[in-house]
Amino acid sequence: MEIEDIKLETEADLDLFGNLAKIRVIVTSDKLHIIPEKGFQEQISFDLNKIEGFNIRQTVGSAFFQIKIGGYYIDVVRFTNSNRHKFSKLITQLQNLKEGLPVSKEILNQPHPLLCKKCGFPLQSEESKCPNCLKQGAILSRVFDLLSEHMGWIFIIFLFMVIGVGLSLVPPRITKILVDEVLTTKRHVEWLPYLLIILISAEFFKAQINMLVGTISTSVGTLITNSLRKKLFKKLEELSLNYYDVNSIGTIMTRFSSDVEAFHGFVTQAGHGFLLNIFTIIGIGIMLFSINSLLAFYVLVPIPLVVFGTMFFWRNIYPKYYKVWDSQAKLSTFLNNVLSGIKTVKSFSQEDKEFKRFTFYADNLKDAVRIVNMNIAVFNPLMSFFFGFGGLIVWYVGGKNVLNGKLTLGELMAFLGYIGMFYAPLTNLTLLSTWFSNFTSASHRIFEVLDTEPQVREPKKFIKIDKIQGAIEFKNVTFGYDPYHPVLKDVSFKIEPGEIVGIVGKSGSGKTTIINLLCKFYEAQKGQILIDGRDIKEIPSSELRKHIGLVLQEPFVFRGTIAENIIYGKPDSTLEEVINAAKIANAHEFIMKLPNGYDTLLGEKGAGLSGGEKQRITIARAILCDPEILILDEATSSVDTESEKKIQDALSKLWKNRTTIVVAHRLSTLKDADKIIVVDNGRIVETGNHLQLMEKKGIYYNLIVMQTQLAKIDEALIK
Repeated sequence: MEIEDIKLETEADLDLFGNLAKIRVIVTSDKLHIIPEKGFQEQISFDLNKIEGFNIRQTVGSAFFQIKIGGYYIDVVRFTNSNRHKFSKLITQLQNLKEGLPVSKEILNQPHPLLCKKCGFPLQSEESKCPNCLKQGAILSRVFDLLSEHMGWIFIIFLFMVIGVGLSLVPPRITKILVDEVLTTKRHVEWLPYLLIILISAEFFKAQINMLVGTISTSVGTLITNSLRKKLFKKLEELSLNYYDVNSIGTIMTRFSSDVEAFHGFVTQAGHGFLLNIFTIIGIGIMLFSINSLLAFYVLVPIPLVVFGTMFFWRNIYPKYYKVWDSQAKLSTFLNNVLSGIKTVKSFSQEDKEFKRFTFYADNLKDAVRIVNMNIAVFNPLMSFFFGFGGLIVWYVGGKNVLNGKLTLGELMAFLGYIGMFYAPLTNLTLLSTWFSNFTSASHRIFEVLDTEPQVREPKKFIKIDKIQGAIEFKNVTFGYDPYHPVLKDVSFKIEPGEIVGIVGKSGSGKTTIINLLCKFYEAQKGQILIDGRDIKEIPSSELRKHIGLVLQEPFVFRGTIAENIIYGKPDSTLEEVINAAKIANAHEFIMKLPNGYDTLLGEKGAGLSGGEKQRITIARAILCDPEILILDEATSSVDTESEKKIQDALSKLWKNRTTIVVAHRLSTLKDADKIIVVDNGRIVETGNHLQLMEKKGIYYNLIVMQTQLAKIDEALIK
């Protein structure tokens, strides 16, 4: 079938029955064509002007692309979850086509942003670097950059390690002299006490140096982890809210705990492990060749086997650590969610269900750890066997040389002593591969956070604003938390300084999204947001938010005193200012009834206070900052009638002489607003004051009628 004027084209990989198939989806200016090349599905076409909407219906392992015709959604294409992002983009492009906006055929078949373009390895975020493709040297170079400020101490550690290795080489040499010159020939019996003193001194000073190296390494490691935690926290504060939308708190907490501690282990292992073993191997190698070069070559026989084994480890065992980390992060996330909502779990008697879910995540972690540890349990003994094999060769060849008079007994004893010292660090180096694989995985995850760019870009020039008038304008703003699914579509409106403006609409229409964009929590994909005629992209977020007071639907109260919560936005406030703010917020009365008044210590999330009391504390917090723009995001929707009345009284005092935006659930609060903006499906559909909108008898009128009817039902129930 030849089709001309193709606007969009992509493919699905399943037919409607779930069989593997190649299904072409072709869109022209007026038609949607479904053309199967394989499978049992039939070819079909739809008129675009008859299609009312598009949707993706998720199932286990696959999903359906649906179109809405005659008020009903029907399945037209099926695909595996790996293609979901492609069909999400197709929906956006189809909507643009129906609205006469430009479309892009190329964007549909771009690779998934969360898969590595080279190897297909899953990424944590679109900005993440692929751990599978990233060279370990690149990670190590960044680790050394972190160590640069401690290079003085690291040089001291290096110097002490060299001295320590030199001292560890003394005992076998003294053993050779004891055997050949004192014990077997008895030529220099008088040397015996002096040689013993040398042995004791070497061991004593070596122990002292090891103590110094361990102490300094621990101190430097602690400094590095402390500095790294501060950098991580600073970076997390800079990141936009979209980062927290896709990364769980449990995963982020893992970065601060086990991942950061891996850096402490790096310095300790470098001091007591890796570098010490390397220097020891070099020093012993020199001593072995100085005693008998031919015999020294036999010592090196197992080395190729060890190198091969280590390469096998990195290719086959190391990648399994990602599964361990992923399982740990998912278990932490699950625990954070369940324990945070333990009251809900108990309220609905879902302890058994949550235990089963915990068992699922715990078993996944157990299996991942078991697979890694079983591989290591096989790998490490094999390496030890290879090393032991080299020692047996030396015993055989060296013993024959002693019997033939080619080697003295003292030389063989010294040689065997050095072999024991030689294979031990080599064995440690193979064991260190386990630690090193853990460390590089943790390092990658930390650098992944540090490399993440905030979605909201800050201006290069810092602009300080002492005062603003409060004029707000949205110009053709389009935004979606998922760029392929816009929540706001070409939104435009103006708010004059000092106006009280209400924003209303059904749940999910985009009301809170407007607030999120105005506060610069997210950045619009298209359009401009202006305050006093200046694009907020030109204003630093921290400077902008100094002039905006935000009262959220769900009040958040920190663990601490009531006074500390009120002064959170203005820490230098006096007690008199705090009390005045609390009085305006109608909070002073209930605060003074508490045992310690403003010094009352609140529990987690304000435990001990009612929802209305917590809300009034957050209002007092906003009042104290005295912002030129006040935003109330459904501030009274979750409280009782009495609390609502007190909050409304507080708000009526608060929004005087300032630009106020009220996102309202109860529309009766907006009767005196200067302007009401009605949002529906991401668009501004009505604008005007209460009387004007009631006369239009549109969406606002219908919402008022519904709430009035519900109020009448409540009154009837009371009677």
